[in-house]
Amino acid sequence: MREPTVRELYELWAGDSELRDTLQRSLDPRGIDSLFESFSELGPQPRQLVVDVGARDASHAIRLVREHGLRAVALDPVPLHCEIARTKIAEAQLAEEIEVVEAAVESMPFADASVDWIWCRDVLVHVDARRALAECARVLRPGGALLAYVTLSTERLEPRERAELVEAVAIETFDAAPIEAAAVEAGLTLRSVDRLGSEWRERMIEDDSWEPAQDLLQLSRLERGELVERYGEAAVAAARGGLLWGIYQLLGKLCPTVYLWERRA
Repeated sequence: MREPTVRELYELWAGDSELRDTLQRSLDPRGIDSLFESFSELGPQPRQLVVDVGARDASHAIRLVREHGLRAVALDPVPLHCEIARTKIAEAQLAEEIEVVEAAVESMPFADASVDWIWCRDVLVHVDARRALAECARVLRPGGALLAYVTLSTERLEPRERAELVEAVAIETFDAAPIEAAAVEAGLTLRSVDRLGSEWRERMIEDDSWEPAQDLLQLSRLERGELVERYGEAAVAAARGGLLWGIYQLLGKLCPTVYLWERRA
């Protein structure tokens, strides 16, 4: 596209009232519920087994069990997450339905073909995708499926921005190509891929569940040198990376993506 001249630019700005009006209205972005709706469309049946990989506080496992009558394993390699998950599960009175297992996705303690569904959110960027997806393929039964939400980099993410994020928030795999290749190598069949872009973040703003202005304010405060002296460089970098995560989604530098892979016979 040819760059506009200064005159053409100001003429565009002067005449874009219709575009401005459009941007004042919601474009009906999808939110987190869309991920649960995608899982529902798979047709899970009562008492089938779902493994929530990287379960953290088990809130997703709890919701899946309640909505579909499933059995679940909340799997996470972080001891603190497992402790929190057990507390949340007990509070939900679902200790009989949900087991907490402290383990990594690359080495799940399950028999071959013993799992009906795998729910995987915000995990694949932090692990060796080849090992993780091979392990998912091993434990899934024929006809079982893996629903994975993963945030990937786009061409808009500058090399320096990418390097800072990779180091700050422990990124192992940040691109679509190696993840998709790893799934093929593992024997998983791609049923769908949905690139959400900024939709979830837009919905969070519209629902007043996220305030990007607060994140920007905190990012500005992190530029103060005394914070590094007080809390350490690693802590400040991690905080900055976490705050940039949502902002970069809004700017199109990161793209949340939902993959649905099936384990064929």
